[in-house]
Amino acid sequence: MTKIKICGITNIDDAIASCTAGADALGFNFSKASPRYIQPETALSIIEKLPPFISCVGVFVEQEPHEVNQICNLCRLDLAQLHAERYTAEKAVAVRGAKVIRVFRTGPDFTIDAVRTFAEETGITSFLFDAYRPGQPGGTGHLIEKQLAEIIFRQTEHIGPGILAGGLTPENVSNAIRLIKPYAVDTASGVESSPGMKDHQKVRDFVLAVHETDKYA
Repeated sequence: MTKIKICGITNIDDAIASCTAGADALGFNFSKASPRYIQPETALSIIEKLPPFISCVGVFVEQEPHEVNQICNLCRLDLAQLHAERYTAEKAVAVRGAKVIRVFRTGPDFTIDAVRTFAEETGITSFLFDAYRPGQPGGTGHLIEKQLAEIIFRQTEHIGPGILAGGLTPENVSNAIRLIKPYAVDTASGVESSPGMKDHQKVRDFVLAVHETDKYA
């Protein structure tokens, strides 16, 4: 079954609606440059009210490893999603407050070898592949080009679970799963009414589309 992460949670209503719809994980964005930024204390107040068996993911862009660890411990996060090339192998292994997901954006400098090398150097084997847009570490609303995505997921599947992000919506997620067969899918802007505010019907439609596709994949 394809796992589902609803990212950019900023309030308890959206969190509960996502859980009720069937999301496996919720993402909390701690980058102050993001329109989906949430203060750690607010994230904790939401996480404390969640039902069991929901994974909580912190999204980090500019924080140093010690700051990432502090927020992970405070918010009781299960996973730390590290965006931006500044999270070198050395910095990634210094994150110990939660299991790490390393993000790779499919920009001009992206290579499969970079993923392999990072895994070999760090032992980190969970990766999120996101569309590239200059100046934006994520949440671009853009899709990864289909042929490129197929190549990436085919050539990295032996390393570890791959998460597909970038422009996924209730309308296109089924086709993406059939073509790419990711371990998990991640959406933020694709199920929003405005940045940081979820459209609960879109969330339900997204989850249903994933589950229906899995039945026949």
